[in-house]
Amino acid sequence: MQDTNIYIPKYELINQNTTIDFRTNGSYVPAHWHSALEITYLLNGRAEMTTEGNRHTMVKGEFIVVDSGRIHEFRCPQDYMQLVIHINDEYIASFMENKRNYQIICDRTELTEELVGYYLEICDALAELSQLCINRPYGYRIQIESLILHILFQLLSHFSIQLHRDDLPEPSKDQRRIKEIVSYIAENYAKPISLDEISDRFGLSNEYFSRFFAQKIGIPFKKHLNQVRMSHIYHDLCTTDIPVMEIVSTHGFTNYKLFNRMFKETYGTTPRELRRRISNML
Repeated sequence: MQDTNIYIPKYELINQNTTIDFRTNGSYVPAHWHSALEITYLLNGRAEMTTEGNRHTMVKGEFIVVDSGRIHEFRCPQDYMQLVIHINDEYIASFMENKRNYQIICDRTELTEELVGYYLEICDALAELSQLCINRPYGYRIQIESLILHILFQLLSHFSIQLHRDDLPEPSKDQRRIKEIVSYIAENYAKPISLDEISDRFGLSNEYFSRFFAQKIGIPFKKHLNQVRMSHIYHDLCTTDIPVMEIVSTHGFTNYKLFNRMFKETYGTTPRELRRRISNML
């Protein structure tokens, strides 16, 4: 599929509980978490998804599911096309007697022989869903919602672990703490955040905080903070005409030389080259 010849909506609200997002070009989504099921389907290229320290290499035509509440990040420095679906927990629970008594685990590398057919069926549904989003025939939202419900049924029927109340996992102190830290960074990334300040906020020494963060997220705190900033800069570069320097400053970077180096390392291009490629696609 040649992404240079078509218009792809960056984001679409299917209903109040479900969103669909198309992403193209090199991209990086820093470690984050949310109370929604995430289905990532790769239409083109290669990518890496890291879920709570476990790295998964994705290839064209496959998908991976990240269950609600799990910290994850996505990386693809080259051109690609990816479909991301977020489905709120409450929406799924409304079909399940309002009980969150399951855990969904769906990864190509862990498929058993009896699950391959169901996995491929979901792949076909995601491919059809992608084409509907791109072509947008009359009434396409009805079929999209139908496909999403079908995918959910397959995931819950074949890729979920049923849990009794006594089996429901309680998040550990470390899990709660790292989620609070990640959320704090996501909400305050545009401000100067020093290691002293964030360590003190969470009642930890600088040394312990640095070790803890790197162990849970896989990269140092400062690098993660700058990558969060870059993800917002990347979005604004793609969707606005605001001057590059103004965008960089708005999102918390004070060292422009460092920003340029990290942006090229992360996205495989420069801000101006990225804007030129996007302009050529429209």
